[in-house]
Amino acid sequence: MDNVSKPYPPIEALIFDLDGVVTTTRELHLKAWTRLFNSMLESRGVSPDFSAKDYNLYVDGKPRLEGIGSFLESRKITLPPGDAGDPPGNESIYALGHKKNKLFLEYLEQNGVQVYDDAVNFIKEWRKQSLPTAIVSSSRNCKKILEIAGIDCLFDVRIDGQVSAERGMKGKPAPDIFIEAARLLDARPERSAAFEDAVSGVAAARAGLFGLVVGVARFENAGELLAHGADMTIENFAGFELSQDSVKSYFRATTPHALHKKEGVTPLLEDKKPVFFLDYDGTLTPIVKKPEDAVLSDKMREVLEELAERFTVSVVTGRDKEDVEKLVGLKDIVYSGSHGYVISGPGGLSMEHEQSEQIISLMDEVEEELKLAMKNMDKGFKLDRKRYAIALHYRNAEQKNVQGLFDLVDQMLTRFDKLKTGEGKKVVELKPDIDWHKGKAVLWILEALGLDKRNDILPIYIGDDITDEDAFEALKEIGIGILVEDRGQDTAAAFHLKDVYQVRRFFEQIIQHNRKDQHTYE
Repeated sequence: MDNVSKPYPPIEALIFDLDGVVTTTRELHLKAWTRLFNSMLESRGVSPDFSAKDYNLYVDGKPRLEGIGSFLESRKITLPPGDAGDPPGNESIYALGHKKNKLFLEYLEQNGVQVYDDAVNFIKEWRKQSLPTAIVSSSRNCKKILEIAGIDCLFDVRIDGQVSAERGMKGKPAPDIFIEAARLLDARPERSAAFEDAVSGVAAARAGLFGLVVGVARFENAGELLAHGADMTIENFAGFELSQDSVKSYFRATTPHALHKKEGVTPLLEDKKPVFFLDYDGTLTPIVKKPEDAVLSDKMREVLEELAERFTVSVVTGRDKEDVEKLVGLKDIVYSGSHGYVISGPGGLSMEHEQSEQIISLMDEVEEELKLAMKNMDKGFKLDRKRYAIALHYRNAEQKNVQGLFDLVDQMLTRFDKLKTGEGKKVVELKPDIDWHKGKAVLWILEALGLDKRNDILPIYIGDDITDEDAFEALKEIGIGILVEDRGQDTAAAFHLKDVYQVRRFFEQIIQHNRKDQHTYE
């Protein structure tokens, strides 16, 4: 085997799940669970239909009793919990748990333990480079499996079902065992990588704020792993490098994590009340190929609604105001569209830039010329006309043709001296060359709401793109900026969040903090 490249320096630890990542015992677990549940279903006169899909959804990665409870709930079957002294059987949850363990140990005795050589070889190489490693598992048999396989020496720390029970830690999808493993390795989760094959495991690592969550999709479950929080998936470790640029980017953050309980944002709110300014695309919704597909999730809308009930919330976006109002669909929120050229909110709050008519006329003329010029260009380019700007998206275009679009933009700048450009993620904008931007819009809103002179509020702007830097800069002295997806770029933001999922978690954390807060704000 060729030597594995040296991991990117900021990576402080690697944490691995056991079954399905390092050992093949996942297959024995699946076999034992299938026999257990189908036998139980038959005894109740129900069709024995436990499948690999059921295993992935309800059982895989979870503590034994929790997995049993999840599957029984899916079939609307109620069993008494029983107690730890119940003999193996079908009469209680504990009895089923003991029976499953008995079946698994029988299969383990019959088949032994096989390892995935691709994983073991890479772990050995990484350990030669002094990178700390840990094994995490919900199985109480983890220690025995490692010893039988002869690989217990490959891990500095082991947190399994037995250790979890002794320390009172919650099992997956709670992040407890991952966080504890990182702590024992003296590593920060955001500077560590986690490798998991189960949806409950990737959800746990994601909740633990791990810098990189790799879904090991050996069983054609890549889609499920990505949906539950994996940053990327691999079918095996062949060709995977911790030094690759695609991996490095997850460890380049230059700002503290906003969700940290001690070093994050919450400690700043002990005597202040937050006022939120939020970008839309890439902040409240993931970046998608088509802007019209950027729909707010039900969970995000629900938490955003509660946030707006407790605090002042404004959505500040490059989209047209009417567009984002329709997408968010919540009252009592201040909406700022077209990078702040038009603003409206509760209580008759309203503003449209004084040069509105001239700007619209200019953009109409530019739009017509662009449409003609783009007729024979790459069909992956998309012209998105907004009220005060024109966005030219190239996310779906061939890379070799992108320079042609930038050349066209340069031509427009030469042709119209009252234009300027702005860039974002796979998009370039043409907009009026006027000293107005998201930052000035934020300051205008604060003043219009009478919040600019108050010492008991903390303005917080959350955004993911270059256009949000104006707002980060504007709030530097009076508030804070939070950059979503910090990849080590220069930023005026004080904190970062990894993705839209963490933005929602941040809102939930603030709401929870407010529920506990006994201060009364004027």
